[in-house]
Amino acid sequence: MIPLLIPYWAPKVVNVGPVPIDPWATLVLIGLVVGLEISRARGIKRGLEVPDVVDGAMFTVGMGFVVGHIMHVLAYNPERLETDGVMALVRVWQGFSSTGGFIGAVIGSVLFWRVIRPRDYFAHADTIMFAFPFAWVFGRLGCFAAHDHIGRSSEFFLAVNFPLPTGPRHDLGLYEALWTVVISAVFFALDRKPRKGGFYIALWAFLYAPARFVLDFLRNEDLANSDVRWVGLTPAQWGMIVMFGAGAFLAFKLRGAPDSAGSSSAPASE
Repeated sequence: MIPLLIPYWAPKVVNVGPVPIDPWATLVLIGLVVGLEISRARGIKRGLEVPDVVDGAMFTVGMGFVVGHIMHVLAYNPERLETDGVMALVRVWQGFSSTGGFIGAVIGSVLFWRVIRPRDYFAHADTIMFAFPFAWVFGRLGCFAAHDHIGRSSEFFLAVNFPLPTGPRHDLGLYEALWTVVISAVFFALDRKPRKGGFYIALWAFLYAPARFVLDFLRNEDLANSDVRWVGLTPAQWGMIVMFGAGAFLAFKLRGAPDSAGSSSAPASE
């Protein structure tokens, strides 16, 4: 038997004065900064106005957190509505669904670049989408550091040796972080020539959705934090089916569209 590569460590919160510092929040914050900086630099490269890119990215991320929390409650923990009422939806810091976050990000980006500050939607959305995998690596490493997604029992060499009685198990945060590193490398390699606006949105759907769909079969079903299943699939797996379909539809729509090295930041005509 191959020895377990990764020993268990308990997540710790370090208090710096009155401010608690935990590994998940720290890594997520690092990811946010990395994503914003890559988006900003890419926006400049493509001839977009920096405020349009950065403000839109922040609005998109904010909507992602809000809708991600709402889905976390409604899809995964509906019992919270019975105990806490509407406050369960208001406390956005108490849990987050990544699939709900993707839905919120789509809503936020459409609202910002179509309604609040009308611009070329795909030029701007694709700019932050290119940066997203680089940020998501840190977000998922945060999940791994906090052991938020404990999977099935396993002696796979990347399993985490949790204390008994839990025992060695897959840690889905690590697996997704590793796969997102691969996606980031693909994005970086393909950025050597101009791409259609929306190219990276579709590519993310094609690369991420199938992997996430498969990885969710490794989620535990025997622990107290087991994810709910709808007709045998997790809510995230149903979301990945929709994401992949949306990516395929977008790729079909982009056929024949010209590649563009840059894009005007002038308001859209519609």
